[in-house]
Amino acid sequence: MSQGLTYSIAIRTLGTAGDKFRRELESISTQTVLPERVLVYIAEGYPRPDFQIGKEEYIYVRKGMVAQRALRYDEIGSDCILMLDDDVLLAPNSAEKLLLAMQENNADCVGADVFRNHLMPLKTKLFAAASNLVLPHNGSKWAFRVCRNGSFTYNAHPHKSYYRSQSCGGPAMLWRKQAFLNLHIEDELWLDSLGFAYGDDMLETYKLQANGGHLGVLYDAGIVNQDAGTASGGYKKSADRLRIRTQAMYMIWWRSIYRNGADTAWTRSLAVAAFGLKTAWMLLCLIIASPFMKLERAVPSYIEGMKEGRKSVRSADFKSLRPYIA
Repeated sequence: MSQGLTYSIAIRTLGTAGDKFRRELESISTQTVLPERVLVYIAEGYPRPDFQIGKEEYIYVRKGMVAQRALRYDEIGSDCILMLDDDVLLAPNSAEKLLLAMQENNADCVGADVFRNHLMPLKTKLFAAASNLVLPHNGSKWAFRVCRNGSFTYNAHPHKSYYRSQSCGGPAMLWRKQAFLNLHIEDELWLDSLGFAYGDDMLETYKLQANGGHLGVLYDAGIVNQDAGTASGGYKKSADRLRIRTQAMYMIWWRSIYRNGADTAWTRSLAVAAFGLKTAWMLLCLIIASPFMKLERAVPSYIEGMKEGRKSVRSADFKSLRPYIA
C-alpha cells in the first residue's frame, strides 16, 4: 500500500520511560509494514534500558529535545523516517496509514494527531485559550494554523482523516528524509539552551510549511500518547518554568514570524500588533489568576521572560543564524 516508500524509525529518549517505552517497542514489532531499522537516539550520560524487544539499535547523541532530532541520519538509507518520542503506542497499521497518506497526498511530512485538541474537555479548552490564546477554528482546509501572534488554532470539527496543516505535534511524525534534511533543523538548537525546549514541535514543523513544503495531519493514525513526561519532568518542577516558557515563546515568535527572512515592513507591523495583544492578554490573565492560584512569582517571571527573550534575539549568535525561511 505504501507503493514502494521505505521507512526507518528514529526514537528520541532519555531511556527513563520504562514500561511505556517497552510497550512502544512491542507495538513497533507488530506493524503491518515493518521498518527497515529501528534506531534509538539516547542522550549521552543516560544508561540504555535493560530490555531488548526487537532489533532496535542505540546511538548516543547530545542531550536535548531539538538535539536528539536535528540529526543528519547518515545511518538511515530509507526514503522516510518515522520520528517518535519514547512514550507513544502504535496500532498495528499506524505506519502503513502514515505511509499511504504521505503517498496519496504527496506530502513531505505527515504528523499523527496524538493530542486530540478538538476532543479536549471544555475546561481544558478554556484554559488553553486563556493561557496561550490557543483557539478552535472552523474550516475544511487546515488541521492546525499558525497565527501572527505565535499561537496556533486547531480544527474544531475535523470530518476527514487527513488535512493539510501549518504545524503539528512532535510525538509521531513521518518525514521524507531529504525534506527534513533540507530544513536544517540544526539551526534551531538554540532552543535547547533555555533548559527546556518549549514549543519545539511548532518551531520545527512550521518551518516546513513556511518554506513551501507539504505538511499534513492524519487524525486516524491510531497512535496514542502515553505521556511519560521524561523530558518535561524537570521543567514542570522548576519554579522558573514560566520565565523559560515566556522566553521561548518570544524567541520562537521572533524567529519564525517577525524576522523569518521573508518578512516585510508590513508583515512585521502586523506581527507586532498581534503579539502585543497576546502578551497584554496573557499578562492580564496572570494578574487576575495569581492571587487565587498562589502564584506569587508569576507576573515577575513573565516579565523577566519577555526581557530575556528580547535580549537573546539581539545577541550576535542569534543574529548569525540562517534565515528561518530560506
